[in-house]
Amino acid sequence: MFPNTDVFANVAPEHRPDAPPMGATPDGLGTAGVGAYARPTAGTGEYFQPAAGVGAFAVPTDGMGGTIQYLEPPDASPAAAMRSAGITALVAALFFGGGLAVGGAWGGMSGIMLSGAGFNVYRAQKWWGSADPSEKHEAVVSAMFGAITLAAGGYAGYKAYEAKK
Repeated sequence: MFPNTDVFANVAPEHRPDAPPMGATPDGLGTAGVGAYARPTAGTGEYFQPAAGVGAFAVPTDGMGGTIQYLEPPDASPAAAMRSAGITALVAALFFGGGLAVGGAWGGMSGIMLSGAGFNVYRAQKWWGSADPSEKHEAVVSAMFGAITLAAGGYAGYKAYEAKK
């Protein structure tokens, strides 16, 4: 009905949803703000990093200095984001399987919740000392979710322990 219609024709390139989001962010997935979209260089597979002062996270901040490099690589390529997501999925699967083996269904639920709480607490401590409001917001949200999932995981672990009696 509408051939060759670009619904985003009037949207600025940095705000287009089909633009590849890149840049350092608290969650490691990109979308760092205006101007922080990395573009691949001429066929090399490397990605430009935002220049200092461009985007919300152009100046690296260590928060409390608690980054673990193999969890959060310094580059912002899609492969780096996939590696971080893969590590998270692997740890969650291991905790779920271990909990399932030890405590049945309640144990599996406890394991996956406790692994999620661990990742949320890690993210919260990493950004807690930052002066950037968006990083501070990420720290507070992660801390809240970490506390909630820690409590729920502890309750599920207690139920698994009670079921084993």
